[in-house]
Amino acid sequence: MFSPKYAGWLGSAGFAFCLIASGCAGFWDDVTSRDFTWNTMFTKPNPLLVLRDSSDGDKRAKALRALHEPKQSGGSDAEQDAVLNILNTAAATEKQPLCRLAAIESLGHFKDPRAVKGLTEAFYNAGAFSQETAAVIRCQALTALGETRNPIAVELLARVVREPPGEGTDLEKQQTLDVRIAAARALGKFSHYQATEALVRVMQNERDVALRDRAYESLQAATGKKLSPDGKEWEQLLHQASYKE
Repeated sequence: MFSPKYAGWLGSAGFAFCLIASGCAGFWDDVTSRDFTWNTMFTKPNPLLVLRDSSDGDKRAKALRALHEPKQSGGSDAEQDAVLNILNTAAATEKQPLCRLAAIESLGHFKDPRAVKGLTEAFYNAGAFSQETAAVIRCQALTALGETRNPIAVELLARVVREPPGEGTDLEKQQTLDVRIAAARALGKFSHYQATEALVRVMQNERDVALRDRAYESLQAATGKKLSPDGKEWEQLLHQASYKE
């Protein structure tokens, strides 16, 4: 059985007034949407019911963003399993890109290692869409993997950042580069030898300036060190026995 948090979200007139007074963008987005009704100002729909009953992409995306990890707020194992299953499935199979992106965003806040598996599947299943949309979904999945800060995410991130330059049109090459840059940024979340080693190799061997710069910034974030960007000092760091895991 779900806790009250997942059974329904109730608002209040006072809260709505505060939103109006503060000029909250989210409030005005809701008010000006084509299917807005005054009732929705005061009662937030249960996201689980929305996902069960609605095929509207915007509503489903909002519901997916509203799902948080039950275990982080005293939820049960059953709630944890149910919410993870919903988000993992949505991240990999939702027909609407907006919904996949919303599920991916939510999974990035989960501590459960099963979220990493779901995000990995989301990355690989993005090919169901056009190349441009797939690149956006892959970038979001890599970003979310970094947000989990789970070491098991490093393997995929390191593999992606070290992939060869893309082929095809200039746009296709840029999309491949964007995905690799997203991986490099995410690796900055990990103080982990495999992550650091992958970033050092990119900084040493990559021709693209933007990717090299991103790798350098992530190295500094991951290690807390501000070494020179030429790669030699970073190479020495990698060979320190005390640094290797």
